[in-house]
Amino acid sequence: GLLLEGAAQLERAVAAEVEEDHRGPVADRADGAQRVGDHEARQVLVVEAGLLVGPTVELPDAATAETVDASTVVARACPEGEVEVPATGPSGFRMMKGREGAHTVVLTRAFCMDANEVTVKEYASCVNANVCKEPWTHDPFSMYPGFPDHPVNLVNWHKAKDYCAWVQKRLPTEAEWEWAATGPEQYKYPWGNAPEPSCDTVDFTRFGAPKTQAGGDVGCHGGGPSKVGTHPLGDRLWPSGHVHDLSGNVWEWVEDSYAPFATTDATDPLVRNETPMHPLRGGAWNRSFGGMVVTYRAAAQFTYQVPGVGFRCVRGAPHPSPPPRHEHLVPGWKPPPKK
Repeated sequence: GLLLEGAAQLERAVAAEVEEDHRGPVADRADGAQRVGDHEARQVLVVEAGLLVGPTVELPDAATAETVDASTVVARACPEGEVEVPATGPSGFRMMKGREGAHTVVLTRAFCMDANEVTVKEYASCVNANVCKEPWTHDPFSMYPGFPDHPVNLVNWHKAKDYCAWVQKRLPTEAEWEWAATGPEQYKYPWGNAPEPSCDTVDFTRFGAPKTQAGGDVGCHGGGPSKVGTHPLGDRLWPSGHVHDLSGNVWEWVEDSYAPFATTDATDPLVRNETPMHPLRGGAWNRSFGGMVVTYRAAAQFTYQVPGVGFRCVRGAPHPSPPPRHEHLVPGWKPPPKK
């Protein structure tokens, strides 16, 4: 797959690089084959650049969180396996800090985030309940069904949403994901501004996988992701617990539709449009050290399912608007104009 950074590159790349291949997996495209419905190996562009609420959990909102200090906020109850992420407070945080499209975001509501990426074991329960569809398994680095404690991978955006809805959660918004990873300190990495990424903190590939074998035998532990929580030194620490693997291991789907960021300030943003693209955040085991930065952003068509993509869920207020219908498929889609 094509791997680029930044919204401007996305706009230039989409028209030139989208292709449809009905002959089978293409060796030099990102991470391997995918499946769209019952049609095998339809390759789509990747560019680097559900909604039920479960049992009520009392979480603070902006009115009770005038300021946020990760060392002093009193933890409140989230169910086991989830970590409370507080509201930002009225001053918000700088989303995409230091990058094109940086802007201030205020999140008025706290939420509970899964401490781990959704595992094969957890996802299999949904499959066995005849609710979720199986991940794409015809890949040497598929974790399903033989690696129960690893993140489920090769799942597209709709499969991720279906699972989260089944457990009475939802996908995080892109702003929620970045706030959970960077925190009030606005860290460069989930664990802080230093040290630089290593196999002590993340599962990654220092200089990235070769373009000719993007889904190859690379990463800190060989090809494919590692067990969730294997790199605790890379955890994001909140008062109520540790969030594991926000950088590296597998990319994580978010709820938003893809669009270049506007530079205007926003409150509780959720981008909705009829493009087929959705952001991916956090990098993966086959991405380089640059992809471990919390502001690093990718996007992929909603049908995309490869070894480097998984997800996690959050529990919180339901999304205020319905998801896109996804009637516009690549090819023929063009990114929205920059404002």
